[in-house]
Amino acid sequence: MRNILQILMIGIIAALPSMAFATDVWRHGEFRGTVILTVTGNVALPTRDGSSAEVDKFFIFNDITFDKAAQFDTAALQALPQVTVNADFPKGGHVYSFEGPLLESVLDSVGATGDVVTIRALDGYAVDISLADAYAAGAVVALKRDGIPFAIGDFGPTHVVFPRVDRAGLADMNDDWWVWSIYHIHVE
Repeated sequence: MRNILQILMIGIIAALPSMAFATDVWRHGEFRGTVILTVTGNVALPTRDGSSAEVDKFFIFNDITFDKAAQFDTAALQALPQVTVNADFPKGGHVYSFEGPLLESVLDSVGATGDVVTIRALDGYAVDISLADAYAAGAVVALKRDGIPFAIGDFGPTHVVFPRVDRAGLADMNDDWWVWSIYHIHVE
């Protein structure tokens, strides 16, 4: 089932630019590339209007609707301050260098506020995390591993990681919060 969903998502992502700009759902035509991450919920600075059954097929398929959202293409995420952290993923495995903006920077950039964030992957896996805990643990919305950008089917388009190797206090952290193939973050 996971493979089928990933294949379906690849087709949807490939079609997004033509679908998106053909409708009036999008507020800005500023994106240079395909939108890879959508933030919904308590967002003060949205970049688009609510979900549309005509455009947002994957969101609707996953029972996700919203009144407003902030979207990011790769360039928008790269425009935020970048950090590099070292982490073993999976736990106890090889140590990699991960690069991307802090989750806190991503959410601050769109005025997102709340207590809990739900991070959702392309295969439907979702985890609820206290924002305070995610920020304290140094959550990173990684775009690259060892300098190589993530791809769909390769933990991409984005992957939440934590500096488990860099911070002794995270050494025992399990992999439950390490969501890969992220496309949606909801803030409550």
